[in-house]
Amino acid sequence: VRRGTASVYNTTMARSTSVLVLVSVLVLMLVHPAVLQCVTGDDANMKFTEDNRLQLLDSEMQFSLELLQKVNSLHPSDNIFLSPSSVYNALLLAYFVSANHTEASMKQALYLPENQDKLDTLGAYQLEKYYQKLRAFKNSLNYQLSSANRMFISNEQNVRPCMMKLFNDEIEMADFTNNLTATVGRINSWVSGETRNNINDLLSSDSLTSNTNLVLVNAAYFRGLWKNQFSPSDTKETEFKTANGTNVPVMMMSIESEFSHLLEEKLEADVLELPYEGDNISLFILMPLDPSPTAIQVLLNKTDTNILRDIINRTYTISNQVSVAIPKFSSDQSLELTPVLESMGIGDLFESSADLSTLTGAPGLRLDSVIHKAKITVDEEGTEASAATAIFANRFAVNSFIANRPFVYFLLEKKLNMILFVGVFNSPDT
Repeated sequence: VRRGTASVYNTTMARSTSVLVLVSVLVLMLVHPAVLQCVTGDDANMKFTEDNRLQLLDSEMQFSLELLQKVNSLHPSDNIFLSPSSVYNALLLAYFVSANHTEASMKQALYLPENQDKLDTLGAYQLEKYYQKLRAFKNSLNYQLSSANRMFISNEQNVRPCMMKLFNDEIEMADFTNNLTATVGRINSWVSGETRNNINDLLSSDSLTSNTNLVLVNAAYFRGLWKNQFSPSDTKETEFKTANGTNVPVMMMSIESEFSHLLEEKLEADVLELPYEGDNISLFILMPLDPSPTAIQVLLNKTDTNILRDIINRTYTISNQVSVAIPKFSSDQSLELTPVLESMGIGDLFESSADLSTLTGAPGLRLDSVIHKAKITVDEEGTEASAATAIFANRFAVNSFIANRPFVYFLLEKKLNMILFVGVFNSPDT
């Protein structure tokens, strides 16, 4: 289905009982080369501080919420699924190779602190990469979570030695001029490997041209089991009421167990946390109390980092016996994010005047397009992909959370307040 400037593929019901898998890929395609200034010209003094890392994660959260708000405003009736973290990390690479006016506009759009220069941000980025590897190793028995960046650079470009040093894990030389088909195949192969063969054909044969000199790609993957698994025998067909009041059939999964369930008064929303094994990552479902057609957009416009952090913090102390019913669904979506990013202040990247002059010594590099692809499956086994607020009841009372109308969902790394994946479920058949 094509609406406006973004292409969104239909959401379909999941037919299997496989583990929940989430995958996301973002590719930024740039044409022509890049001026100088290896980050700040003093790379040896890069600081790897915890404060800078936490500030970077906070910036990512702010960007993530704005991105979801913007995408939903363009597609208010559609199902939406994307990885803000994937988008943010790919844009960070573009920021690191930017300079002058482009650097300034990107710094603002990415919510980077004024008191941090690019070298501070790079140090925070490298430190978070290191922690990601530690977390992946520590939690490998509970879930799989990975995120990887790669810069595919034309072998006709002379990459500055300092950039090769700083991004040695992320840089790969490619032949766009004489062997474009093989280069497209190589990029797709890398994406397929990083997403465990879930996204195999991100780029088509005509996605790139011989004038392409740089492709920035981020691939994200999550696979996890519910801490409290749903029984397939309890999955029944029932009705889902869409925002326009139409009843649509949906396969609804059911379970009764202990969950964090609360009412968020500022958002006027019913909130449920569904944790995955390992306890670090959870699916948060926010369902507006108001069933009107604009309820989702109103909720998203009210949601900010403080409210989301407060919800996360409260789930550590709230535990209720809850009767839960949520749709069983899957989504495979591709989004052209260029108009969204332009509306977020990153339009300078797409102009001929863009200054992305840190990789090589030649001017003229600009962002050509931004493609984002994400997949999610939510089924019975899991997913492959303070005080002023009242709770519903005491620990022993049985409450209910029935997601039979539109809702927003966040896949969150709780300790870091990191939005890994996010979506809006408006209907089983959009």
